[in-house]
Amino acid sequence: MTKMCRFLFFLGALLGLSGCPDTPCFGGGSTVAPPSQGGVILVGEQVRLQVSPTLNSGCGLEAEARPATLTVEVYGPDNQLVESQATLGNPSSALATLKFTPDKPGRYHIFAAFDPIGGIHQFDLYAARDRSAEAIPYTLSKACNGLERTKRGGWLCDSEFVRDGTVVRRFSGNRVAVAGDVVWDVGTSQVQRFVDTGTSLELTGTVSVSASPADFLLASETELLALRGPTLDRILFDGTALAVKGRAQLSSPLGTIGTTGLRAFLLRNGDRLAVVTNAPSGGTSQPFNTFTNQVCAYRIEPERIVRTTDPCPTFTGNVVGYEPSVVWVGTPHPFGAGLVDLRRLEWTAATGIAEQASLPLGMNFEVLTLEFNMRNSVVPVIINPATGVNSRTRATIAVYAPEQRAILLELLDAEFTAPSASTHLMWNPPTTGLQNSKVRVRPTTP
Repeated sequence: MTKMCRFLFFLGALLGLSGCPDTPCFGGGSTVAPPSQGGVILVGEQVRLQVSPTLNSGCGLEAEARPATLTVEVYGPDNQLVESQATLGNPSSALATLKFTPDKPGRYHIFAAFDPIGGIHQFDLYAARDRSAEAIPYTLSKACNGLERTKRGGWLCDSEFVRDGTVVRRFSGNRVAVAGDVVWDVGTSQVQRFVDTGTSLELTGTVSVSASPADFLLASETELLALRGPTLDRILFDGTALAVKGRAQLSSPLGTIGTTGLRAFLLRNGDRLAVVTNAPSGGTSQPFNTFTNQVCAYRIEPERIVRTTDPCPTFTGNVVGYEPSVVWVGTPHPFGAGLVDLRRLEWTAATGIAEQASLPLGMNFEVLTLEFNMRNSVVPVIINPATGVNSRTRATIAVYAPEQRAILLELLDAEFTAPSASTHLMWNPPTTGLQNSKVRVRPTTP
């Protein structure tokens, strides 16, 4: 059967050079169809597709000629055959039906061959895990650009700390970060550390800092790294008080990083720290819509932050997300808007910045790119509009599977259309037009 399909493929390729008109294969068929991703499907849910045979009398076929058989092969993410069913239409010149059920997340390649006429069709679908039953839902009475949550259930919505629908504290537009039950409030002249007790915010420390607003924060419960233009402060809590335990002067950032709204952001792995900024052009020109970024390494010592002797490696692409040691990057389309792929880069002291996995994006996928300048972590959200595969728009979140070295997709809520996502949460931002925020807490288990 496989040999027959491959023969049909080469036959179709020859026919494709004969000048016959080409139309999209998905729902309309072409003699040879370039692979593309047609939509998001769900693991464990049966997929039902319809494919039209190519019957064009202008290529020398009789008008009444019809396909006699249809052979289908579906290959899963591990390149193994997946059980499938194929049924010719009635009459056989009408739409044919393909059925299969994905059993694991990842890309599925569909190969369909009509015989003796009708052509060959190839396309890809992407199976996402439906984890909506595991993602705990909440609803907040306010729409939030940035959203974080303490372990005790308090919500930091932009610059307001909210519990049970009541604003407990407003932080006057300061930059704020949550780590565990700790809330860091970073103003232009001081830093304050609060602890969520479950009923109130308890102030546990205050320290004076240089009079400039913070651009980016990287926080744990006892340590805060605050980036203020070219100044980087490290602030520690020793159990009773706050103190500045290290300061570094950086080179001035070279404009904003892509569409993030940030001039710089931080990555950390152990006692190694990296500052990500735009890279100097060096007089070299870049292809249209391509960004070059650099990663400069520092070492955190007990009383100071020291620039290492390592050179600053660069990476290209549009930054579409960041986590404590991870950068999410998309390759811009060379001839217009949108991204060709999504890539996950990880920063370590041993390897520097290195790509871990990539996900090709077909024409039907879009990575949401909003300004992230008030958010401390951003995870890419991939939108697949309603198509012949999906009856509605599906918004999925990108996750990394280290055992497979692959980027997979997860669905946390079928009602989301254009959500934001962070390391821990997914929610509807104000851009959706809603007056409140529907929130899903991301599952903590793989």
